[in-house]
Amino acid sequence: MWFKPAKQMLIKQLKRGELTILIVAIVLAVSSVFSLSGFGERLNLALTQKSSDFLAADRILSSAHPLPESLLKQADNYALRHAQYLTFNSVVFSDQEMTLSNSKAIAGPYPLRGQLRVSQQPLTDARLEQQGAIISGPPPRGEVWVAPEILIKLDVSIGSLVAIGESDFIISGIITFEPDATLNIFAMAPRIIVNLADIAATQIVQPGARLQYRYLFSGTDAQLKSYYQAIKPSLQSNQSWQDIKNERSPLGHALERASRFLMLASLLGIILAATAIFVTASSYSQRQLDTVALLKTLGTPDRVIVKMFTFQLATILGGSIVIGLIAGYVLQQSAFALVGYYLPQSLPQDLPGISVNSIVISVLTGLICTIMFSVTPMLKLFQVPVMRVIKRDLTGGHNNRWLNGVIFSVAIFCLLWLYSKNFTLSFIIWLVAVIIGLLLSVLAAVFIGLLHRRKFNAASPWQLAISSLHQRTLQASSQIASIAIAIMLMLIITLLNNELVDEWRKQIPSDGANHFLANITPDQIGPIKALMKQHQIKNSDLYPVTRGRVSAINQDKISGYDSENKPHSQANNTGRKGFGRELNLTWRTNRPTNNPLVAGQWWQGDETENLVSIEQGVAKRLSISLGDRLTILIGQDELTAHVSSIRKVNWRSMSPNFLLIFNRAALGHVPSTYISSFYLPRDQHPMLDTLLRSYPTLSVIKVNRIINKLQTIIEHVALALMYIMVLVVCACLLVLLVQIQASYQQRHQDLVIMRTLGASKKLLQQAIRLEFLMMGALAGFIASLTTELALWLIQTYVIEMTWQPHPYLWLLATLGGAVFVALVGTRACRQLMILSPSQLIRNLS
Repeated sequence: MWFKPAKQMLIKQLKRGELTILIVAIVLAVSSVFSLSGFGERLNLALTQKSSDFLAADRILSSAHPLPESLLKQADNYALRHAQYLTFNSVVFSDQEMTLSNSKAIAGPYPLRGQLRVSQQPLTDARLEQQGAIISGPPPRGEVWVAPEILIKLDVSIGSLVAIGESDFIISGIITFEPDATLNIFAMAPRIIVNLADIAATQIVQPGARLQYRYLFSGTDAQLKSYYQAIKPSLQSNQSWQDIKNERSPLGHALERASRFLMLASLLGIILAATAIFVTASSYSQRQLDTVALLKTLGTPDRVIVKMFTFQLATILGGSIVIGLIAGYVLQQSAFALVGYYLPQSLPQDLPGISVNSIVISVLTGLICTIMFSVTPMLKLFQVPVMRVIKRDLTGGHNNRWLNGVIFSVAIFCLLWLYSKNFTLSFIIWLVAVIIGLLLSVLAAVFIGLLHRRKFNAASPWQLAISSLHQRTLQASSQIASIAIAIMLMLIITLLNNELVDEWRKQIPSDGANHFLANITPDQIGPIKALMKQHQIKNSDLYPVTRGRVSAINQDKISGYDSENKPHSQANNTGRKGFGRELNLTWRTNRPTNNPLVAGQWWQGDETENLVSIEQGVAKRLSISLGDRLTILIGQDELTAHVSSIRKVNWRSMSPNFLLIFNRAALGHVPSTYISSFYLPRDQHPMLDTLLRSYPTLSVIKVNRIINKLQTIIEHVALALMYIMVLVVCACLLVLLVQIQASYQQRHQDLVIMRTLGASKKLLQQAIRLEFLMMGALAGFIASLTTELALWLIQTYVIEMTWQPHPYLWLLATLGGAVFVALVGTRACRQLMILSPSQLIRNLS
């Protein structure tokens, strides 16, 4: 009975375009959330998968002792591939020479990610990574593969015999590419790879030996999570489960920040899309008041009216969600095609598939926003009195704006939580959005009131524009607030994109250091500087390095194991929590430029007292304050130093960083080796052979790969943000059109009255332009103020960046908002401004 008229009414409204904006709003919300969440999630997974080559696995379990065999067998239950290796430092001997090496004893199909390349022939090209065969697994028993530096230092070649511990090995290959080559600039020994089954014969593994066991795992994210949950209760405090994101390296930090940024951009996109649906749903219900009143006049029962509009809304919602998912998928694929075009081979060949999570959150966004935001408008719609056909100002129900606001805020929080699965992050963003929304509405109302106090000539377009805003203060303030939110989100994403990418690029300039020199002895400093000058190579400052352990803080002795990412175990330990490991220590007269002080003062250089500067993170974790006394054990010697300053260290920089830096009085007399960094163009790589042959004790650490990967991540994020910006601009445009549409009927009535009273078309056109100009200027100005607050919160607490003020933001936002809103607003109201009074009256009726 009700279905046929409901269908006919829906078709007529679709033909007249009355539902266009609501459909577009839902489609944009679903497509933007689907494309943002899907693109961000898939890009993040792709970057992580590609970057996992640096671990040679998806996950690594690090341990200071062997893992029980039972835990390894559990990996088979979860269909995980696994391998293992043992690392240790040892002296390697040839017939004539000896050198320190960092040995890796492999068992299983190493590497699980990335490629290990080994050449069985002498190297002929400086581009080592392109030579050699791809290898999986350890070398044969009795054989070793060595880094090219080993050949130079020991003066040997392929086929030569070398000794490690109590065993002799044949050099059967040269390591040209190692996926998880150390990124630790303090690792001072070149690599040797040996079969784990040969280690027992070397007798290297002795009580007290410094050994590091690493167990590699590869599989799906769900398999890895399930396995970790199964073994987690069995892990000890000196064992850690790592992936590329929580690895303490510039690449790990970059991936984690990129992940947070893409997550944040998606959350902001959800808020913007939800805002568009909220305003559109209210406007849609308002436009249906006359239809409902007419249906009631014709005797249509309330239950039939409810069924008709429920069918209409459900049809619109279902169709819009399907269209939105299709559009979102197309946008995702287009974005990846763009990434593939500009950054070929930067993504894995098999991109991660579309996750169910992104589909679910996109559908839920459309459902929750449309249903929740339509509840109060629909209830108001169904309560419209019959007398509205005569008296148009009757609307029925109560104008529960506070209820709308509560429903809107609750729905937004649910969406944020569902998407991020992070209650704290969702709550912070939600709370900031609520506070900013209220603040924007209040500020808009205040500014409209201040404008109204300024008196103009009654026939002035300025006076008409201000009077129109003041007459609709509540509606105008909410419109200005929502437009300001849209502008604010656009500003946040734009500024974060620029500052994030700029900060990364400053950290790794095109001529930044891509090599580190370690184990430089004092007598080698002069000749090495001369060699660098001869080849016109600019190197950084020399940092003296020595190893030491903090044995006491004030009067408290250090006991037990601790690290930045592992809880301190109190079992069998009564001492104070401390570093629990040897540290690389240095001394300097001048403070490193990338280490700003957060407390205390740097020394002058002529002090006789032992002083130390400590990194702020470890100072907070170990409750160390200015003036505290640290006791350092270096070999058999002890020294005591007072904490004179606390520094902020940028661990993402490609430069030597230290937890503790001492003054000359404390460490200047301690024997040390030195490290330095320099940039070496590819065509000058043969110089490294000359350097190593002249100084066999040196160690050269190449960081080209990590720099290239960081640059790839930067370009990925820049392209992703370009894509997100397009969606945000579309959403901003939609929010603006929706707000104009919401006031369209009222504006139509005002124009009829003004034209009837004799106002000229030109005067009204100027007044409307000025009204939109003022709305845009107010929205832009208010958005600039709240953008600074939001940026400070986001950069400080979400993505860990240094916040800086933007002094010209208010001017650019005010002018940009005014021009943008004026252009869109006058274009949307163009039809009203060109109609004659009689046409306006006919259209109104």
